[in-house]
Amino acid sequence: MLKKEKLVIIGGSAAGPSAAARAKRVNPDLEVTMFEQGRFVSYGS
Repeated sequence: MLKKEKLVIIGGSAAGPSAAARAKRVNPDLEVTMFEQGRFVSYGS
């Protein structure tokens, strides 16, 4: 049984969501978790 790949992203300003989106395009089965310290996460990047 293969383990599901996981990616943890630290930071949700501009580069974090962009990296998450790119990673999911490259590997749709990837489990992505993003942590952001602030109140807001950037959705426009």
